[in-house]
Amino acid sequence: MRKMFFVIAFLMAVFPMAMAQSNDRKGEFFVGYSNLQAEGIPDRNDPSNTFSNDFFDRRKGLHGVNASGAVYFTSVLGLKGDFSYHRNEDGTDLINGRDSINTNVFYFMGGPVLKFRNASRIEPFVHALAGGAHTRFEVESRRDVIGGGTTRTSFDVGSTDFAAAIGGGIDFRLGDRFSIRAIQVDYAPVFLRDRSLNVLGAAGAIQPITLEGQRQDNIRISVGIVF
Repeated sequence: MRKMFFVIAFLMAVFPMAMAQSNDRKGEFFVGYSNLQAEGIPDRNDPSNTFSNDFFDRRKGLHGVNASGAVYFTSVLGLKGDFSYHRNEDGTDLINGRDSINTNVFYFMGGPVLKFRNASRIEPFVHALAGGAHTRFEVESRRDVIGGGTTRTSFDVGSTDFAAAIGGGIDFRLGDRFSIRAIQVDYAPVFLRDRSLNVLGAAGAIQPITLEGQRQDNIRISVGIVF
């Protein structure tokens, strides 16, 4: 979480300086908090069956940061580049140890954006983005040994897959240079491919399993500042 705040602070410092080089509204930058309601989360309560049959039925909220930049060719139509990072740290303390799973999701996408500028302070927008998403799971199981010492088993698995984001939001204009993004909501599916994993099995053994390709129907909600 601390790293996430550093990222937000850095982006908020850099984007206004970049925007100061321009005297019109041909471009804009957005940075803010983002919450990803993600499907397909491992079961932290069952480390011997981390990626079980109901893997794609589980949904979890991941906190993160969303940043984007757009260049407008007309007063309405533009091209946007978008990046977001979300993380969830989940753990269970046991009598004889701890099980934990960290989930990281990176989106990197681009596509057209339509912004409906008007005389009022409220400016709606819509966009359709496509690109990729990198998803990584870090799994660890730690056990205390009778007589002293600790046994530790861990593995991580990740993949990069095609992703998209279709959505929009509302900006509340405060002046010529700044707006508040009151809300941005995206349907952000990730199209996972088939993959083979080596996971922690019973009695600490590593066993191979196969996850069939699925579509993760994720929802991304963001708020922040537009420069």
